[in-house]
Amino acid sequence: MLLLLLPLLAACRYTFLPLDPGVPPPPERPFAVARLFPEGGEARLALRVERLPRPGYLLLRWFHEEALLGEKALFLEGPGTYEARFPLGEGYHRLVGLWEGEPLFQLDLGTPRLPDPEEVKDQGNR
Repeated sequence: MLLLLLPLLAACRYTFLPLDPGVPPPPERPFAVARLFPEGGEARLALRVERLPRPGYLLLRWFHEEALLGEKALFLEGPGTYEARFPLGEGYHRLVGLWEGEPLFQLDLGTPRLPDPEEVKDQGNR
């Protein structure tokens, strides 16, 4: 009888080892909070970097409507605050921040010109 119970008692033994995933690696993408303020004839970028995987350049592209007005590069050494200024005129302006070729943020000032919905435009259909 004991020989019959022995396999059942061996099955009740604790055999599960909990898996410990360890600490996850930090994200490779930086985390930044960016704001764009109009100040007189300029637009001021206030950038606060919270997380940065490694030092590098942040490419800033400044647009008026669809036209590229200029580019600047900010070297980000680590978490902290950074600032940049751009010329500001009438109309719609857009600032795009690129980190290692990938868009990180887009900020807008003004209202974009939209096409008139009542205007009939040649669609190429005849």
